[in-house]
Amino acid sequence: MKVLWFSLSPGLSDAHLNNNYEGCGWIKSLEKNIQDKIDLSIVFYHDAEVEPFTLGPTQYFPIKRYNHGNLTKVTRRLLNYIEPDYDIKSFLKVIDRVKPDLIHIHGTESPFGLVQKFVNIPTVVSIQGTITVYRHKFFSSISYFDVLKHSYLKSFLFARSFINVYKQFTKVAAREREIYRYSKHFIGRTDWDRRVTKVLAKSAQYYQNDEILRSSFYKFKHHSKLSGRLVLFTTTWTNLYKGLETVFDCANLLDENSVDYEWRIAGLNADDEIVRIAARSTKRSTSGNIKFLGMLNEQALVQALLLANIYVAPSHIENSPNSLCEAQILGLPCIATCAGGTSSLLEDHNEGILIQDGDPFAMAGAVMELNENYPRAVMMGKNGRERALTRHDPERITGALLEIYDSILASASNRVTSKEDSQLIAKNGDA
Repeated sequence: MKVLWFSLSPGLSDAHLNNNYEGCGWIKSLEKNIQDKIDLSIVFYHDAEVEPFTLGPTQYFPIKRYNHGNLTKVTRRLLNYIEPDYDIKSFLKVIDRVKPDLIHIHGTESPFGLVQKFVNIPTVVSIQGTITVYRHKFFSSISYFDVLKHSYLKSFLFARSFINVYKQFTKVAAREREIYRYSKHFIGRTDWDRRVTKVLAKSAQYYQNDEILRSSFYKFKHHSKLSGRLVLFTTTWTNLYKGLETVFDCANLLDENSVDYEWRIAGLNADDEIVRIAARSTKRSTSGNIKFLGMLNEQALVQALLLANIYVAPSHIENSPNSLCEAQILGLPCIATCAGGTSSLLEDHNEGILIQDGDPFAMAGAVMELNENYPRAVMMGKNGRERALTRHDPERITGALLEIYDSILASASNRVTSKEDSQLIAKNGDA
């Protein structure tokens, strides 16, 4: 079976390209597990001009992101451009060269899915996040006015503010809706993305399959014990809808209730713009018990999580956040907002605690509840780990994906056969 992937990740070729790319770890993990079972090629965006190359059994086709110079880059930011339509021609050239039996597009947020308008090759789209809904939740607790008021001036001067991001989201969401309309097959992971797909592509076939996590998270187990100061942990990113302001409000409530804790936040630095905006939007001083760890690589993140007592996922919208899944598979007790697909990952009161997104009072209460009865928290972490080990089992996921590929190809073959039979019947009828 010859399969062509389209992905934002360079997969296992990132070291070859000197990317040291930490994102999209599930793509690398999936590629590692499936590359000896299919004839695999991968198309991805890259910042430099690089010829196609082969590493091991996989062929890689880098597509240079934006083909013009610095003036174009500045103009693109000022006008909130997204990837240009002429990239489609590059994608189609690769398709013509590879001649795949099946195309697998990872994500709806890039233009990759538009190739379905021009080719008649069985195609399946994996849902990562849905920008259409993320845009809807963009200004959840941090308002448009807060962003205007508290952003750095240089962000507006260089068109890099969250207002510009929101405008780009608007354009990406419009393109995404078009991709949904053309797509006949989707792979998702949660009740949330299944329901969203039903709305945006009501006649499409939906398949359920999970993601393989980064390899290091399968090798360790959290030894839950509470001695001394409570350590809370959150992995986040520089987006308005990730709920950082809820963390700040929750921390102040914990301070008021004399909880002895430290809240460690990976993925952000103290001087990041989102930290400034979120802190000022709360109209209160930021707790001195919050510590920003910056970006952590895979190994450092594992070790940091193992030293924590409770993981807190504060987002206003998610599909199936790998950060929560990684904490779960280690066995860390978890508190998460019931946002998007998180209720498909964590069973409330059995595998952790789910709270309303944007509610710092419920979040602080959940932290205090687990802190006061930590053996119960440990049991929740154990239950969450057991389900996560099954949910993210590499062999099960790889096998399920191959079955999905086979099903789509069989369906396409049946459609062709049915069409040929209909034409033959019509021809004989005319005779």
